[in-house]
Amino acid sequence: MNLYIGKCKLGNVPLIAGVLTDSDVNGLGPGHVDSADIIELRVDMFDSFAPEHVEQVFRTAREKFGKPLIATIRDTKEGGWKEIRDRPAMYRLVIPFADAVDVEILADDLMKQAKDLCRDNGRRLIGSYHNFESTPADNFLEQLIATGRRNGSDVVKIAVTVNEEDDFIRLMLLTLRHKSQGVITIAMGDRGLPSRVFSPLFGSLITYASINKPSAPGQLSAVEVMDTFRKLKMR
Repeated sequence: MNLYIGKCKLGNVPLIAGVLTDSDVNGLGPGHVDSADIIELRVDMFDSFAPEHVEQVFRTAREKFGKPLIATIRDTKEGGWKEIRDRPAMYRLVIPFADAVDVEILADDLMKQAKDLCRDNGRRLIGSYHNFESTPADNFLEQLIATGRRNGSDVVKIAVTVNEEDDFIRLMLLTLRHKSQGVITIAMGDRGLPSRVFSPLFGSLITYASINKPSAPGQLSAVEVMDTFRKLKMR
């Protein structure tokens, strides 16, 4: 797979994306993100959405940490913390400073705009789906992946809640089936916690981890994930 997010090539080794807010960016030192390969900036978790503030956070993150940035402005319907009414404008604001943007697959209009924005600026598009209640049926997840591909996603991310062992197994098999096509899969919740480490063994390109505090149920810290990867000789 010849796909990069910034300087990070996807598919060679399992990559760790550390999740940060604006207060994290301004308050943490460079050493705090050593275990992360990529930084995901969750704009919906920022204290302020003022354009000058958001731009300053992205500039600071790029200069301070020197790592590729994923810009995420999550919809409240899929786990976003705060509502941002004009998300297209916010993505246009941050695209010069980001290496990839994350947009919900089911947000049709925004996906179309993000596809054009990424194409025009040489950025990667991550089409994502989040379900904090369950793991949907296989045919639904397969259709989601197909829709994400059709809408121009470079990578499709599926994050679902595991309520029983069968959910976990189905998600890992889904990952394996799409291993060569560029997918990220995350099993959320306590029962899905092992996926943070083992999904990459089935083909998931990136695992998401916390730097300061978790942004999703069952999320481990970047230090914990990297330590486990090294113990298992995955890194």
